[in-house]
Amino acid sequence: MEQDMYPGGREEAIADRQFDMTFEFAEGEEVAATLAAIKATYTAHGMNQILSARHLVGQPVALTTDGRSIGLDDPGGDIDLGPVTDGGLHPSSLLVDVLPVLPDEAVTKGLSWETTRPVRSLEGWAWAEGTMLYSNEVTDIKQSKGRTVVHVRSQGKTLIAAAEGTTGFVGEGTLERQFKWTFDADSGRLLSLSLKQEGRGINQLPQGQVLVRQITRIKLRGS
Repeated sequence: MEQDMYPGGREEAIADRQFDMTFEFAEGEEVAATLAAIKATYTAHGMNQILSARHLVGQPVALTTDGRSIGLDDPGGDIDLGPVTDGGLHPSSLLVDVLPVLPDEAVTKGLSWETTRPVRSLEGWAWAEGTMLYSNEVTDIKQSKGRTVVHVRSQGKTLIAAAEGTTGFVGEGTLERQFKWTFDADSGRLLSLSLKQEGRGINQLPQGQVLVRQITRIKLRGS
């Protein structure tokens, strides 16, 4: 995941965060995962900082599923993002937040469906949340390496406000997502996901309130 921050109407990003993570999922019917590797950095005003995250390696991720979507029982440990940001980042929550919902009917090219999911996103230096309505469409179905691979395009938009227990996000903002993803038609396993997200809203920072636009890009690749 990469986040570029544009505060105060700037055309160039003045800060960015990057997170590289590897999750290992258990084989079989049980939905369980372990955070196998992680690297996190924060760059601002030309200075790069490595965020402390090694303590999370090996952490189990408690997941739930209803057969179409994956939820989170316990977010586990977090990454300290510094005193300006009102709360740390949970890698497991970041993963589950962007996982799509499978259709509840037979998959055919052109199939469309809508899903609603809660979202919680780090926007600038503040946490915000909302409920996003996604529209999804199957754009192609292909055979690859003995698998039937379904290609999907999804998009959604919602209003966001300060996440529960936080105060850094002021008033209402907006969050938009567009992404493409593929899954195995037989197993339902996610194979890949490429997401672009744009958020806008006001952050309460030590120097005062600042309007922040943020571009987030997330890529997931299954084994």
